[in-house]
Amino acid sequence: MSNIHAKPRGEKSWPPVMMFKALLLQSWYGLSDPGLEKQLARDLLFRRFVGLGLAESVPDHSSIWRFRQILEKNG
Repeated sequence: MSNIHAKPRGEKSWPPVMMFKALLLQSWYGLSDPGLEKQLARDLLFRRFVGLGLAESVPDHSSIWRFRQILEKNG
C-alpha cells in the first residue's frame, strides 16, 4: 500500500483504506466521482462507513479519480 500513498510533499494524502471503502460505496450505489463526493459530504452513514468524522473534510472528486487510477495501475 505504500506505493498508493502520495509523496511527502504536495497534496494531502487520504488513507488508502478509507479511499477503498469509498470506492466500494461508489460501486454499490452506482455513483459518479462527483456524486460520491457529495454523498460523503452529506450522508452520515457514508461518512461513518469510510471512517470520516463529522468535522473532517471529504476527498474531492479528482482525488477519488486519482486514487482509482493508482489502484488500477498497481493492482
